[in-house]
Amino acid sequence: MSRPPELVISVPVCNESERIIACVDAIAVTLARRDRAGVVLLVNNSDDGSAKKAFLALAERGVTAIVIDTTLAPWMATAGWARRLTLDVAARWAHPDAVLMTTDADGRVAPDWAEANLDALAGGAHLVCGRIAVDAAEAALLPDSIAASAAIESAYRALSIELDARLDPRAHDPWPHHGLASGASLAIRARDYDAIGRMPPLACSEDRAFAALVECHDLFVRHSSAPLVTVSCRVHGRARGGMATAISARINDCDSFADASLLPAAITAHRARSRRDLRAAWRERGDVGRIMSGLGLSAAQARRAQHTATFGAQWVEVEAAAGCLGAPRMRPSDLARELPELRRLVEQARAAS
Repeated sequence: MSRPPELVISVPVCNESERIIACVDAIAVTLARRDRAGVVLLVNNSDDGSAKKAFLALAERGVTAIVIDTTLAPWMATAGWARRLTLDVAARWAHPDAVLMTTDADGRVAPDWAEANLDALAGGAHLVCGRIAVDAAEAALLPDSIAASAAIESAYRALSIELDARLDPRAHDPWPHHGLASGASLAIRARDYDAIGRMPPLACSEDRAFAALVECHDLFVRHSSAPLVTVSCRVHGRARGGMATAISARINDCDSFADASLLPAAITAHRARSRRDLRAAWRERGDVGRIMSGLGLSAAQARRAQHTATFGAQWVEVEAAAGCLGAPRMRPSDLARELPELRRLVEQARAAS
């Protein structure tokens, strides 16, 4: 490639020799007929030949790529650091106006995945969070004991996302949408990636923290269902605290903790209304202090929140200070008890919209 690429897909890899070929095959298809596109694979702390397999597969398919085989220090050998380093290499290689996309080594991007991400960015999004589907064949192998609790959690999550979207609508992320951020499908322009401070190097959940960071800068996050990635639902994963950890915990205890983002119905509604009201007051220079006082913030906390440069940063301050916006982590049994009230609130919001 004589000039820097205009699109780079980054993939952190750790002991994925059984799945990396399928990952590369899918990437090659989505990049077909794109001259200025490349791939960065950072293979870290692996001893199963993943780097060699990936390198040969990329070469055989004619994909321009950088493959890095490295050993990270134990404190850096995490999902967040691996994804950050992979994206950093991609950003340095790419043209300043290029688009960076990232996925997982156990994922298979859809043939139109790159195009769908580009379309969403062209439509005004700064970060595109794509849709994730679990591998149906692998899901069928999971114990039946977790099916019921998984169904409750899935239903509760969908209703929570809908309630939030209806009570606090955002034009750049119109309902319906899936409302989730996963490292298996993210897309952002290189200049925006650098401007917000790059991927947070967290041990896990770096993808959610990244989306929150984008919003903190008042940039637009679009939860688009068009870019699709199929991922593994294996029990023994590579990232601590990831999907595999959650599945394993649910197998051992069908009432193990649900996703930390799921909150009681009333609090979910209260958060959405509070964010909506604060955003309106921010835009219209309204009485932000009164709203913050109603949320229980002290005068000092309110002053600190009002001196932020963006609304996103203000919401972070308010969210951290307002105890009424949080709750202890719930279990599937808690979700089941809350479901009727959540459905009632959603139906109420539908009727009002």
